Amino acid sequence: MAARSIASLTVTFGLVSVPVKLFSATQSSAGISFNLLHQACGSRLKQQYLCAKEGVVVERADMAKGYEFAKDQYVIFTADELKQLEEKGNQSIEIVAFIPVASVDPIYYDKAYYLAPDKGGARPYALLAHAMREMGRCALARWAWKGKQYMVQVRAAADGLILQQLLYADEVRALSDL
Repeated sequence: MAARSIASLTVTFGLVSVPVKLFSATQSSAGISFNLLHQACGSRLKQQYLCAKEGVVVERADMAKGYEFAKDQYVIFTADELKQLEEKGNQSIEIVAFIPVASVDPIYYDKAYYLAPDKGGARPYALLAHAMREMGRCALARWAWKGKQYMVQVRAAADGLILQQLLYADEVRALSDL
């Protein structure tokens, strides 16, 4: 099956804008998935949420999201408050610096995407990829996607550009902690 673009974006730096299409670089394997069943009759089981204090089943309409700031103490957020916290997507990948490719440790790599030139972007796309390959550089950039701000690396591969989502330092365990 042919790959389908999941977004149209613009790679920007300075006064340069390169229109690109975003493609997922990976696909989940067709593995086997299981359901939990009642052994006696073979019917599928339903998941329920129970109140830890009262022991009663809680319906979705009666649920709220909260952040635990101390043991068993929560700040509760409304749906509107959570929506305001979301990062607004702006359809652009904003390059903030060009750095040596080897300066990003692969331990920080998360999900990878392919970038392909969009309409009117073939020449600047090819020029950007060629320049990064020749100089041994990659781009460090910001990208807002699905309500979250990401730091990403844009690097040149043999056939084009790869956008690599990066993990933040606090998301990576230190080997010395083991």
